[in-house]
Amino acid sequence: MGFFRRFSFTIVLICVFASLVFLPGHTLAAVTINKVTVTFHGDTTTTKGFTWYTETTSSRSDVQIVQKTGSKPDFTNAINFVGRTALSTNSSVSTGTGYPPNPRENVHKAEATGLKPGTTYFFRVGDAALGAWSEPGTFQTAPLHGAFSFIFLTDTQAKEKDEAILSSQTIAKALTTVPRAQFIVLAGDWVDTGKVETQWDWLYGNALPDNAKASFLQTTLLPAAGNHEKDTNTFMEHFDIVPAAGSPTTTGAYYSTNYRNVHFITLNNNENSAEYADFTPAQIQWLKNDVRAARAAGYDWIIVNMHKGPYTTSNHATDADIIGPNGVRTMVAPLFAELDVDLVFQGHDHIYARSKPLKAGAAVPAKKVTELLNGKSIEYTVSPEGTIYVIPNTAGAKVYYRNKTIDPNYFNLFEVANEHPAAAYGADPADPTRPVRGQIQNFMGITIEGAKLTAVTYEIDQSKNNAQPYIVDQFGIMKKKSSLRR
Repeated sequence: MGFFRRFSFTIVLICVFASLVFLPGHTLAAVTINKVTVTFHGDTTTTKGFTWYTETTSSRSDVQIVQKTGSKPDFTNAINFVGRTALSTNSSVSTGTGYPPNPRENVHKAEATGLKPGTTYFFRVGDAALGAWSEPGTFQTAPLHGAFSFIFLTDTQAKEKDEAILSSQTIAKALTTVPRAQFIVLAGDWVDTGKVETQWDWLYGNALPDNAKASFLQTTLLPAAGNHEKDTNTFMEHFDIVPAAGSPTTTGAYYSTNYRNVHFITLNNNENSAEYADFTPAQIQWLKNDVRAARAAGYDWIIVNMHKGPYTTSNHATDADIIGPNGVRTMVAPLFAELDVDLVFQGHDHIYARSKPLKAGAAVPAKKVTELLNGKSIEYTVSPEGTIYVIPNTAGAKVYYRNKTIDPNYFNLFEVANEHPAAAYGADPADPTRPVRGQIQNFMGITIEGAKLTAVTYEIDQSKNNAQPYIVDQFGIMKKKSSLRR
């Protein structure tokens, strides 16, 4: 009889454990939902894309969505979406960089469709069969009318955990400073070595605003690949985006996104060809076709997001792939003016700079209107005939001095082309060719209302203002008239 009692008791324990494992809201200890990102995926008014990582014990990719009506979500009657699961390319990779081999992980992707425009939703991602769910996050679908704001930053690139924390803090402070920002545009170099999954873990795992939910659970991303994400699939696997039809995606992706009256174009500098450094003829032809189609469709604004920009003011401004016979400044910048691109977001050069309207390699005079914003004057360039280029320094640790080898007349192409403010703190002990690491970070808050674009640049100095953001530049662009999309 003792055997049967023990056997019966064992069966009861197994049943209780199984019921706990498979009850919604209970998570297996072996399954951790991490590296969650929300991205645009098609129609920005009705659709979102989701990416997350887990141990290989989770094979399902489930998303639950509920409209936000209070401070806490109730997923009881959630809308459910099912995605797809694959083994991460970085799984079990020996990186050869001093980091341990990457653990085996599954990467999950799914889309939520049929959503309402201009609406805020709660979401969670995970594995419904295992009852494994992420912390709840929020996102907004694009509105059909009215102004909107977003954040632009770049080069969160961190090679150590403390640097990743610094980058995460910059993102958190940006979201607090620009509370109405509906998404973040990031111009690449998310991490220092794309194939080292540990660095992605650091970036996402430490993005904690107000010691609460992760920043990436509270916003939507519009990402570009940097040269540090050119390793096979390391960019594409971390973001659920829609690349240009038929385009290669091994080293990154190029694609476009429509948001209200703005057409955003994301380019991939990790390609190369004899005709175009950092690009292929196919990508350039796509760019031409895409911009012309957007203009024909009536979009007021064309904004390009790319990592290696043609007009920056630090070390990379004189790189061969920028100024060479087939370089980006030589071959691609003239196309931006020809295609009437309004604004180009750049990264890679780790300094703050803003150009005048440029066309055919020269500054184009333009009328300006001065207004008052944030207690400071702001100049709006009125219907410029050229393209304006801006690089927002870095959201991370690594910074550069202003270029000392270029013809000084080059800086006349810029409205702002100062020495890096971190230079005041001296050279970095580990690399005297650069200012001290980690001292200065920047980001931009941008608002577009019909025919008016307003950009405010914030700086974070770890030794000033309690390391809280303060304004260092603001500028704008006005068009003489906007389309009916306003």
